[in-house]
Amino acid sequence: MSNQIIVQPAILPANQLLQRHLNSSVFLTNNVWKIAFSPCSQYLAIPKQDIYGGNCVLVLRCSDWNTKDLNNTDLCVYQRFNCTSAIWSLAFGQRRFDWNSSCQPTLLNQNFLTTPKTRRELLNRRRSSASFVNRRYDFTNNLFLAAGLADGKINIWNINSGELTLILKDHGSTVCGLDFTSCTMQLATCSHDTTIKLWDLLDDGNMYKTLSEWTHVINAVKWSPDETLLCAVGPYGLVVLYDTTSWEQLYKFEGHLHSVGDCAFSSDSALLATASYDTQVILWSTITGEIIKIFAHKIPMPLKIYAGGDNGAFVRSIAITKYNHILITACDDNKIRWFPLTSNRSSQMIYERTEANILCVAITTNGETMAVSNRNGEVHLLSTLSTAGICQPILLKSFCRLLINHSCGAHRKEILNLPLSQHLIKYLVYQDIKIR
Repeated sequence: MSNQIIVQPAILPANQLLQRHLNSSVFLTNNVWKIAFSPCSQYLAIPKQDIYGGNCVLVLRCSDWNTKDLNNTDLCVYQRFNCTSAIWSLAFGQRRFDWNSSCQPTLLNQNFLTTPKTRRELLNRRRSSASFVNRRYDFTNNLFLAAGLADGKINIWNINSGELTLILKDHGSTVCGLDFTSCTMQLATCSHDTTIKLWDLLDDGNMYKTLSEWTHVINAVKWSPDETLLCAVGPYGLVVLYDTTSWEQLYKFEGHLHSVGDCAFSSDSALLATASYDTQVILWSTITGEIIKIFAHKIPMPLKIYAGGDNGAFVRSIAITKYNHILITACDDNKIRWFPLTSNRSSQMIYERTEANILCVAITTNGETMAVSNRNGEVHLLSTLSTAGICQPILLKSFCRLLINHSCGAHRKEILNLPLSQHLIKYLVYQDIKIR
């Protein structure tokens, strides 16, 4: 990145059209707890409540959110899905065929890598027990949207046809978090019933694993981009990282002083950011398990007794931009903040914007558009194209680090044993940006 990052995110022209759809007289002002962009960046899902008390999800479509001259056909309500209860979580899923098997880290010397059974092999073995001919649902094509509801159900719709394809009913209480894998249509869900459940949509939505090691709510679950890790966060500073091949705990991170509400992986799966009500976001290494950085939202940092209570600066939502340039946070002090994620200079904020009653932040896969939701039933669209750190080409050195970490997959710890200089090893595992 350049020596100076200039951040000037601007409200998009599409924002005005979006408000017309959301502020329709048929909708009430409701808390928009969760919003989600599709993998293709063209669809945005927003939960709403109508004047008759019904709950629904609006799916808006726009081929280019940054277009200056938009009309009603360029940005439209593509689908409206009705739900039986309040919507707590949303996620898009789409089968992709460029899944990069972690058992083939082609950039690394095979002498320094072990070859255990990969997650891909385990998936194929389980799916082979049932013929594709006899399966009731086809999730191999098209785009799907999953919604976690307050009554414990998970509705899954086909975006193209508008069909309610599947309802998953195994949770006993509110489904407060869910997330799809990037390629293989695996769905992870968490609930107020204290469990995490794993579903294979390519196997007719078969629920193949339940994690129930807690006596309290799990707030959110996230797959890593390479699908080798699953993170779960919850009350009492809970941050747990699982190996998705063996489903053993890799790390149980300790550092937060309050409930952890959200998490996000870097695009190469080597870093994990966790947002907590203790006013902090902590950046962890998934390779070494150490804390790389702490991003403070109150300076000076509050004492433990205040950080663990109602401090007025709960960090509720986070997002990481493409190529790991920027960390974006949404905080209860009515601020959106931008932090340089991979800068080795500091963890100081580089931009903030006031957004009343903010709840959630989401960013498109292409990194060009950001959406923020609030308690007033609103969602605002901002462009990130004017951000110098995002628009400029990625450095070759940084690109190589991303590629190597992504290629390693489940073998990421063996990077530490490669026959390279310690300077390069530290760079690959992001110890060069660690704040000491």
